[in-house]
Amino acid sequence: MDRTPPWPVIPELPLQELECFSVLVHQLHFGRTAEILGVTQGRVSQLIKRLENRLSAPVFVRTSRRVELTDLGRALAEQVVPAFRQLREGFDAARAAATDRPMRVGFQCAVYEPVAKAIASLAEGSAQLVELSWGDPFSDLSGAEIDVAIVLSPCREKGLQPMLEFSRQPMYLAVSTAHRLAGESSVSAGELSEMALIEPRGAAPDYWRQVNAPRRTRSGIELTYSATAGTIQEGLSTVASTRLGLLLCEASTRYAPRPDIRYLPVPDLEPTTLLVLQSERKQHGLANRFVELLLENVG
Repeated sequence: MDRTPPWPVIPELPLQELECFSVLVHQLHFGRTAEILGVTQGRVSQLIKRLENRLSAPVFVRTSRRVELTDLGRALAEQVVPAFRQLREGFDAARAAATDRPMRVGFQCAVYEPVAKAIASLAEGSAQLVELSWGDPFSDLSGAEIDVAIVLSPCREKGLQPMLEFSRQPMYLAVSTAHRLAGESSVSAGELSEMALIEPRGAAPDYWRQVNAPRRTRSGIELTYSATAGTIQEGLSTVASTRLGLLLCEASTRYAPRPDIRYLPVPDLEPTTLLVLQSERKQHGLANRFVELLLENVG
């Protein structure tokens, strides 16, 4: 009896291997690819090896220092990478439609370039940006006013789940161009201790303030705060018109250039980082995809 089916048999596509390949094409780094995919580095190597076995030829050249595409790899990438991008966009659009509302992304200070690129990679209209108070990073997420928060670390709040920590940045001091320190190349701990500083105004817990409005430098010198601000922009406006100073991360200085303010590095302060948080109780369907895209852009 003829057992041939009356329709053509579609060959199985190695989707896991091709997805891994498309991410590695972009990253050219096995460790970062593993982080984006949420697997081990060994699993990435295994998937790429399986793909190469299926093709009977290598798609990457690996050395101890770099990863490069072979000619076959480049030809495959031209077809596979755009195809997977389209698949992702279609899936994201369907998931957003099923969720029935955009993902609300809260941010502090500024929408940094990797964040903007990650949101732009989602389906049009599937994410909505919400500016958070400088001094109250957690209340909107705890109260379900937003779905994802990008805030200054740390976070020890019950019910809030860290998804990603990124953007380690040195601390800078903002001073008016009329300030006596404006002509310096950096600020020492002693000079900083002689200034009155502006701190965030809001419900931020003490452990968060100790990091982002530190009371002491690394060398133990005490710092003084005499004013508050609800946002970075409010604080900078106060700085420009007074002798007060404001501490912020280096990335924020690039997104808030002003002709009346000078930004000076403070080597004796600990660097800061950003956290992506979501609620443990209620999670948006696009949150994990957003973090994947953010990882691709932070490099």
